[in-house]
Amino acid sequence: MKNVYVLEHSAEGLVERMKLLGVYSSKEEAEKVISILSEKPGFKDYPDDFVIDEYEVDKMCWSSGF
Repeated sequence: MKNVYVLEHSAEGLVERMKLLGVYSSKEEAEKVISILSEKPGFKDYPDDFVIDEYEVDKMCWSSGF
């Protein structure tokens, strides 16, 4: 099984709240990007709003609708 790590930033109260920042081969790679972006304008104001989610490649994630 191959897993990927999706990095997003979702700051409550912003118009464009959810930002897809990248898809990485390891959690460690995603964490490196967080350390870089957390110093950038906008991101540094919301340092706790980075999210890393792990997904299995070729596996459906939503099977029951919404």
